[in-house]
Amino acid sequence: MLLLAENLFRLDATVTGDTIRTNVRNLSSGKLEMAGGNASAPGTHLVIGDAGRYEPARVDVKFALGGGDDRVEVKVMIGVLRFAERGTVRLTAQAILRQAPVASP
Repeated sequence: MLLLAENLFRLDATVTGDTIRTNVRNLSSGKLEMAGGNASAPGTHLVIGDAGRYEPARVDVKFALGGGDDRVEVKVMIGVLRFAERGTVRLTAQAILRQAPVASP
């Protein structure tokens, strides 16, 4: 488990080679809608100095839970560092949850 928002969702992540697979488990009673698009952040990534040896990367995951007045939009950013000398990978995550605007009739 990488991230838990009780009664809303749980985010799991699995690293295999250079691929990160994410799974969102819906813990709410509402509908889960995943947002499409690129998972990695667009643009150029620059690494200066010794930080390059950790092969830093970033992955974004976007989805929404619920509907109507109870709809919540979620944006998750996952940071990745690779420690080749130890054979490990460190994932960190943060999420922003916002009540989604209600569509006008």
